[in-house]
This record gives sequence, structure tokens and C-alpha cells, in this order.
Amino acid sequence: LASYAAFHGRAPYASAAIEAAWKLLLQNHPHDSICGCSTDEVHAEMEVRFAGVRQSAQQLIDDALATLLPTFDRAGQPGGETALCVFNPLPRERSEVVERLVLVPRDQRAKCLRLVDAEGHEVPCEIEEIGLFERFWGVDYRRAVFVDEQLDRLATVTQAFGARMRSRARKGEGPADRYLLVRFLARDLPAVGAAIYRLLPAAAGVGVQMPEDLVVGDDTLENAFCRLRLYPDGTFDLLDKRTGHEMLGLNALEDGEDIGDEYDYSPCPHPQVVSSAGARGKVRIVTRGRLCGRLEAEHTLKLPERITADRSRRSRRRVSCRVRTRVTLWQHRPGTEVELELDNRARDHRLRAQFPTGIATDTLISDGHFHVMERPFRREGGAGWVQPPPETHPQQDYSLVTDGRRGVALLARGLPEVAAHRDASGSAVIALTLLRAVGWLSRDDFVTRNSMNAGPTLPTPDAQCLGTQRFRYAVVPFAGDPIAADVKTLSRRFRTPPLCKQGDLDGSWAAAEGLVRCRSREVCISAIKRHATRDTLVVRLYNLTNAPVEEGLEFGLAIRRAWRVTLLEGREDELRTQGQRVLPLHLGPCEILTVEVQLTAADTGS
Repeated sequence: LASYAAFHGRAPYASAAIEAAWKLLLQNHPHDSICGCSTDEVHAEMEVRFAGVRQSAQQLIDDALATLLPTFDRAGQPGGETALCVFNPLPRERSEVVERLVLVPRDQRAKCLRLVDAEGHEVPCEIEEIGLFERFWGVDYRRAVFVDEQLDRLATVTQAFGARMRSRARKGEGPADRYLLVRFLARDLPAVGAAIYRLLPAAAGVGVQMPEDLVVGDDTLENAFCRLRLYPDGTFDLLDKRTGHEMLGLNALEDGEDIGDEYDYSPCPHPQVVSSAGARGKVRIVTRGRLCGRLEAEHTLKLPERITADRSRRSRRRVSCRVRTRVTLWQHRPGTEVELELDNRARDHRLRAQFPTGIATDTLISDGHFHVMERPFRREGGAGWVQPPPETHPQQDYSLVTDGRRGVALLARGLPEVAAHRDASGSAVIALTLLRAVGWLSRDDFVTRNSMNAGPTLPTPDAQCLGTQRFRYAVVPFAGDPIAADVKTLSRRFRTPPLCKQGDLDGSWAAAEGLVRCRSREVCISAIKRHATRDTLVVRLYNLTNAPVEEGLEFGLAIRRAWRVTLLEGREDELRTQGQRVLPLHLGPCEILTVEVQLTAADTGS
């Protein structure tokens, strides 16, 4: 976003602010810090740093989006059109359903409004009335980056002042604003580029045709790709309508004891597993729309309170842990997104979500560092090792299984551990680790590390992770080869939603092409940034496959010169271009390639 704003002449590149946030982030990445193997004091400081990084990033996003669409009329004149600017940070075109809480004048009702794109074409849009509220001094929900944050902020204020806010607004006592939840389909967003939408009075006659292929039932969701049924215990069945493959009992929670430490998991001599399958609960509809459907299941998981004093078994005493599972189906996208919230009141345990895929394979494919890893379910060897190999594997964005004809990918945000095994029918089951709750930095009395210490024997009560924990992941079925199915892009779309900002269309909007576009599904772009010392664009990409790939990077501005550079951004070979805007590149098997591109200055019209 910063590169887009800078190279399209909107704003100087915020190099100092980005570098400060980056250095703060790196302070959380020493080995024992980022892998969760340190004292409570260290991890408490890490949470503060992460909050600082996030706040810095949000401010940078807000500043950059404000250069595209100002929050208020720059000339200070009233009457500008209410507009939404949507920015796509990914280097591929995409169509997404965008949700945004929008503030409008009190006289604008949802039923009297429509949304149009920059060319004036009406777009599929759902507008929900949130309410008319007294205006609070200094509270502007428009500037929050994500819709969840907007709704949380509004809910916090209305829970405290709701009756007063509504009463004064209805009586006309002072300024008041109307809040609308706008949900619309942003089609063909440019790669690393922006699009504008305007909120206008509804036109006479028939409006835009809304999609008809998303159906929300009492406990079912269905679109053109999938059909889902959610059960009170938080499990769901998912049918891939393209292949006819149905997976049953997905997302069952499996909770077992953990007598290990921050480094390693370990079962106890008398293991006990608690499953959520069959738990009593209730299902309700959260969102019933034509662009988005959401269901929520809530139940209680009764878990042993802790491990016994001799660490041989789980305690008889149980604690009730509330579990809330929300599943979302989008009109335009295969698969379902899952948000799981757990009120953890138990200690010394490991919680995993189980996904029986119905696919016969013994190989797990996981996204890694600049590489896609293939691993057998069962690890061989380990006899006599100081530390035997664990059953789990690391992942970055996703893991998947496939039999060559069909497959299923499990996409995750910040959940780096998975395992896989075959069930009684021979089908693959993926286990996603959600939580490990332990009380010691290191111990020397459990079997999975041959009763050896990995660090100092210090208590870490905060590592029991008591309280509310939230997890986000997605289940996406696909057909054929995972590269051809573009699983990596589906994962990045899940992890990187478009950015949306409300502002005032004061005549300052100038359409611009996207910054850079990647053509090949075999290639992933991992970095887009300004060079550390030169006014040039740096793009880092890598080959996802074990075969050579020809890629042609497309740029929204004309290329003057280009170079192959090292990871430290030192120039090596100069590269030839294809026409004014395409940079042809050859990547060897699994190769990481960084290029530096000198672009022509954008014509800003000034």
C-alpha cells in the first residue's frame, strides 16, 4: 500500500515509520521468544510490542488510504459524496465481498441508498440498518481498518450509553449520525490497486440484480461451490458440489492432557481425551444475506481442571469451557471460514480441531518458508535420539491432502502446528493444534524428550492461557492439483482481506492502474517495497514448484530499467523488459528471485 501510494505520486514512501515498526516486530523474533519458550515476563512484553506494531501498521494504512480518499472534504466544503475506497494488497486481480460500517447523515435510510462503481454502474449491495445514534465527541468509527474493529468499538459505546444515544438522537438533541452495515461485491479489484464506490440515493425502477446462489437455512449454508450443515456441537459437514465429495464431522474438538513444557508436548501415563462430538448446544443464524451467510453454534466443553499432583492422569474435577463456533460462506468463494472462541478454564491440556477428509493418502503437504513441503504422516527413525521426532509438523499459511483427483486445504491464521493420520477407513485426518496450556518453561520428567531438560526449570503460569482464546481458519475443498487449484492464492485471500475506507469524494479521486501483477499460479510474490536507499521498487518472488517456470511481471507504470538483486538488495544483472510494462523472468525449481525496477513517475494530474 505504501509503495502504491508512493510510486503513483500520492504520498512520500513512509520509510522511517515502516522501518521503526519492522524493527519493533523483530524484537519479538529471537528464537525462544517467537516459539513461545520463555518466561511470562518476556511474553507479556511481546504482547505490548505486537500491539505497537499493529497500531503503527493501522496508522500507516489509514494515512495511505487517506491520500487516495480523504476522510473529509479537503477544501472544507460540505456536500461531498460519501464514498468507499477499496484497496487490494495482493498482486493478483480478485473479486471479494467487502463489509464496512458506514456513517451517513441522519436522514439517509438504508432502503433509500444504492452503491455504484467509478463508472456509475450499480453493484450488488446489501445495506443493513444499525441505528441512529447521538454523535459522540472524538469517536469516529470510520477510521478503524477492519469491520470487526468498527463493530466492536460501536458495541462498546452503545452498551455503555445506548439508551441515551438513541433517545437524544430521536429527539433531535444535538448532532446525530446513522450507521449502516454495507456489504457489497467488489468485482475485479486491480492487483495491488484501488477501486472507488459511491453511496447514492436509490434510483427509480429496478435496481441491480442480486446473486441468487447463496442460501441460508436454520442450520445450513449453500453457494455455487459448497453446501454446509452446522451442528450444535460445532462440527459441520461440507459437500464440494463440483466434485461430489462430502466430508462429515469436520471441526470436532479433541482435548487431551499435556504434561510437557513450553518446548514439547507429552501425554501422561494414563491418558484421557475429551471430544466435543455430540455435545449439546444450539445453532443460530448470524447473517442471512445473498452475499454472505453466517451460522453460529454454542456449546460447553467440560474438561478436567488440571493434571494430578503426580502428573500421571487428569483430575476428576471438571470445569466448563464455553465454545462458540461461527462458520461463514461467501457468495463467490469455495470453502468455509471458521472463527472459534474458547473460554479456557482448564490447565495442562492440548486442544486440537479434527478434520476427517475422506481422502486416501499418507502424505501431508504444507506451506513453508519459500517452499511447499511434502511429508509422510508417519515419521521414521528416532530410536536413540536425544529428542525423538514428534507427530506434529510446522506450517506457514496452510496444509492440505490430495489423492490427485480431489483434495482439501486447511488454511490458518497464526496456527503453525498440524498433524495427520489415517482413520479406520484409511482416509486422512488433519489435526490442527489450537492451544497448548502448560505451566513450566522446561521440565525433565516426560517421555517425548527422553526426560531431558531443554531450558531452565521455571514456572510459567501465564502459559496456561486461561481466559478467552480466539482462532481463525478455513476449510477449502478443491479438484485436481493444488497448484492448478491455486490453493496458495486462496490462502492469501483468506489471510489478506481488501482494505476499505470511508471518505468524502471531493473531486480528488484519480483512477490509477495497479502497481504490479503476477501471472503464474506457480509463482508467489512475498515482498513489494521501495528500495532501502534508491527510488526504485523491489519485488521478491519464488517458485512454488520443483520445475522451471517462466513468469511475466506486469507493472502499472512503464519500466525504465530493471535488475536482478540479492536478498540484501545489491544489484547483480540488468534484466531486459518485454514492451514497456512487462518484465519476463525465468525461475528455476524452488528458486527465490528478487528484482529491482525503476518505474516512470506517475502522472498525478497536478
